Amino acid sequence: MNITLIYNLVTSVSRGQPEDILADQDSVKTVEAVAKNLRLAGNEVELLSIDEKNIGHLKERKTDLFFNQAFGINSLPKTEYQVAEALAATGVPYTGSDAKAILLTTDKIATKELLLKNGVPTPKFQRFKNCREEINPELAFPLIAKPSNEDCSLGIDSLSVLTTKKQAYGKIEKICKAYVEPTLVEEYIPGRELNVSILGNGLKAEILPISEIIFGPSFKGKFQVVDFAAKWFEDSVAYRETTGVCPAKLDPAVQKEVEEVAKKAFLLTGCRDYARVDIRLSTDGTPYVLEVNANPGIGPEDGMIRSAKAAGYTYSRFLQQIIDVAKLRFRV
Repeated sequence: MNITLIYNLVTSVSRGQPEDILADQDSVKTVEAVAKNLRLAGNEVELLSIDEKNIGHLKERKTDLFFNQAFGINSLPKTEYQVAEALAATGVPYTGSDAKAILLTTDKIATKELLLKNGVPTPKFQRFKNCREEINPELAFPLIAKPSNEDCSLGIDSLSVLTTKKQAYGKIEKICKAYVEPTLVEEYIPGRELNVSILGNGLKAEILPISEIIFGPSFKGKFQVVDFAAKWFEDSVAYRETTGVCPAKLDPAVQKEVEEVAKKAFLLTGCRDYARVDIRLSTDGTPYVLEVNANPGIGPEDGMIRSAKAAGYTYSRFLQQIIDVAKLRFRV
């Protein structure tokens, strides 16, 4: 196939923390790996960095399929869904979720409201527009605070789990000011951290082997959270001691429930082709959905690829399967 692999090049961040750019730089490495492996599979691949000038001209490109790896329009924040809108307007097949699903899942609060409305477990939460709002007395400490519209663990650090109101109000204020968006505060769920990757569409979508984050010795007696350092600071203890294991060792009945909850979250949010559902399995065996990633990382070392390999896919074959399920949606 003639494939146009689209991505966005972030050169600066206008909100949040300066180090947040590490997540965007990693996505460029993913694009390089995806291009290489699609070519090895016999495809012709052209890379296109999306910006304000060319996004309106996608219709003019001669291509069989757009492989969407753009998390926005160059450095512009909150524009990921606009890329999907532009792709849909071309009429050409493209991979991944549509604008509606991306817009929904990048809003953690809206996603949680939808899940709760449909009986899917998710931690109790509260939305804070600013630090002057009172904490709902029905929320039980410890709590965890995070930006409501970010991914990649942006805004989450070792001090994000809160045990007192004083800590909570201080953290909420910092997040609101840094990210210029509401803060999500939810109950911290002690338990196991699971990543459920899903490949395909509708009820026939394939649930890949479940991956688990194993927390190392330094987390003993501490809150176990995959924070920004654990994801992006390769020389940190947190990075070294949050390793992924797949398949996770789960009781068959528990595994079935986790898969059912993840599949329901996938369908409710309208995800397409591939997605990852992050779940906290509580000590009493309840799977709480933390978030739904409609456009998860698919670099060679990412969690979704760990699950794909456990399912028997090579990296190239996994990427080709994404293309195949996307083509099937478009009846190509």
